[in-house]
Amino acid sequence: MSGSVPRRPRVLVTGEYPLVRAAYVRLIAGDPGLSIAGECANHPQAVAEAMTGTDVVVVDVDCDGRPLGVPTMAAIFAAARPRPVLVLTAHDDQQWLATILREGALGIVLKHRTADVLMRGLRAVLAGEAWIEPSMLTLMFGGAAKPPRDAQLLDTLTPREREIVALVSLGLKNKQIAERLFISDTTVRHHLTSIFNKLSVTSRLELMRYTYSTAGSGTFVPDRER
Repeated sequence: MSGSVPRRPRVLVTGEYPLVRAAYVRLIAGDPGLSIAGECANHPQAVAEAMTGTDVVVVDVDCDGRPLGVPTMAAIFAAARPRPVLVLTAHDDQQWLATILREGALGIVLKHRTADVLMRGLRAVLAGEAWIEPSMLTLMFGGAAKPPRDAQLLDTLTPREREIVALVSLGLKNKQIAERLFISDTTVRHHLTSIFNKLSVTSRLELMRYTYSTAGSGTFVPDRER
């Protein structure tokens, strides 16, 4: 019985150093479920020219011991759109990590992690989910602890609202949450409005900050590191 072979997702690897890019390419190409679309330097025009046939972009943002400048990084992310971007970096400064997310990265893998973490992060962003590990969010939001009374606000959430908070903390968008819970986008928006009001937050990023600063029991923490 004959049938077409499903096309494997194609990965574009960008970075400043050819030897480092080659290492990433070899690692990713070893996964039977993925293929390599190409590799190029961290230049917006080079990325734009390499986007044909690309499904996801892996960007090593480090150069000469420093991360890329924000304008260059933003231009690379813009050239990659609408493909998801997974960033690799050795820098764990909380403001820098927040900047990467704000500029459009769907996932971040710190370079002290193992190759397996890189591959799991890559599969996550290909599936449309954010890859932000709990340890990384601790670095980003660890200083944003709330007074003890705020933890009691979690008790005001309904079971459905708590499910939505958990999915938001994984980086899922409204449509993805709706599909996961078999409800409409409009219903998700209504729940989020209620959640924001109950927890006194004004954005999804602030909700994630709240979640990770009050979830000492692990209630909402994504299971990324098992």
